[in-house]
Amino acid sequence: MKGLLKFSIKRPLQTGFILALSLLAFQLPAQEKELPPAGGTPKSFKLTDTHNFTLDNGLNVTLIQYGSTPKVTLRLITDTGNVDDGAKDAVSDLSYHLLTEGTSTRSAKEIAEAAANMGGQVQSSVGINAGFLQLDVLSDYVGDAANLLADLAINSKFTDEDRSRTVNNFVRDLTVQKSTPGNQATSAFYGSVFAGHPYAKIFADEKVVQSLTLQDLQSFVQKNLVAKRSHLFIAGKFDQQKAEAAVKAAFASMPAGETRQISSPTKANTAELIFIPRPNAPQSTLQFGLAVVDASHEDFVGLRVMNTLLGGSFASRITSNIRENKGYTYSPNSAVNSRVKAATWQQQADVTAEATGPALAEIIKEIKRLQTEAPSEQELTGFKNYISGIYVLQNSARGSIINELWFLKSHGLPLSRLENYVQLVNAMTPAQISALAAKYLTLDKMTLVVVGDESVKAQLSAVPELKAVYKL
Repeated sequence: MKGLLKFSIKRPLQTGFILALSLLAFQLPAQEKELPPAGGTPKSFKLTDTHNFTLDNGLNVTLIQYGSTPKVTLRLITDTGNVDDGAKDAVSDLSYHLLTEGTSTRSAKEIAEAAANMGGQVQSSVGINAGFLQLDVLSDYVGDAANLLADLAINSKFTDEDRSRTVNNFVRDLTVQKSTPGNQATSAFYGSVFAGHPYAKIFADEKVVQSLTLQDLQSFVQKNLVAKRSHLFIAGKFDQQKAEAAVKAAFASMPAGETRQISSPTKANTAELIFIPRPNAPQSTLQFGLAVVDASHEDFVGLRVMNTLLGGSFASRITSNIRENKGYTYSPNSAVNSRVKAATWQQQADVTAEATGPALAEIIKEIKRLQTEAPSEQELTGFKNYISGIYVLQNSARGSIINELWFLKSHGLPLSRLENYVQLVNAMTPAQISALAAKYLTLDKMTLVVVGDESVKAQLSAVPELKAVYKL
């Protein structure tokens, strides 16, 4: 979606698991009389063998025997998304939504019933870099599911009635999204960091969306939902020979199409302060960060470890500081957000209006402290154990392992990264973490977005680092 509620291939996990692991990964406070037993050696993730083949039209297929539950996930992922919208904002979003609304052989009702009769449901979604069609069904129906998925991808049939309804729903949701301070801050942040690149545009223009025609949507699918830009993953417990035969028959007629390359965005090398007025707001919404190296770079794993310690987990330094110690905010968070050939480090927080300047001062203090003082071995080990535990847990589901495999492919990484990721994480040293913070978190190149009441501006110039960087 050319908004924020869009599809991206990520690694979802229940919040409760994350919180529990975050707390268990660290020692009890010093005042406690008893300490928990030392954690064991982090275990690596092991993937069962995959079976790969390619159809004559260029469609790549990966079959993964995974788990013991008699269920199977079929996901057709295509290298297309908002980056291909061009001047036709959200054409990818609307097109992917309509893929499940009917084909030349089935109505939307018949599609839903066919999936339900196989014990599952059909899904479609699209994001910045990738779109997908998916079916989760009982294992015995893997062949029938392949046929249905192929029908959706190859024989889509859009109607103007469906287009009109989808446009109206999209524009209504878009209006709501644009009204929230968090989304406003994110839109401004990416507009600054990736200026001049398709990644810079987060929100669609309502008038452009309303002008999209049926031909626009059909043309998008014909050009972009093609075999050479797609990869079909089938994961679960299933008859492999049956699945392979069904896929070869069902997808043989999928148009080959052409591949395409995404250009790397030019990184912003100067700091920028963006203030978005929100009169009488009791809170200020902050986004603070910059572009960093993408997932294919050798420093990327270390950046993630560094981020988890600094602000990317419940027990991180910034969270402990401005949430637990100062009470400025309830749920601050930092993240290394990855896109194809690009990534950002971002710290976000909704802070009380009167704490706008002080909160930013503390965030900067924690960044500078990590840049100049390496963390203790004990502190870093706690975070490495946390990351390792999360990684193994999150790959325990069929959809998650597909996410990981597509992540590797889209960033040009070897399959071995999946199994050696835990070792790479645990090989990081305190000195390396500090060096990465110094190398990448350059304060005089950061974009700062503040959404809040005009009165908080005075607080920004009271922070020496902000005053110096942004010439306040």
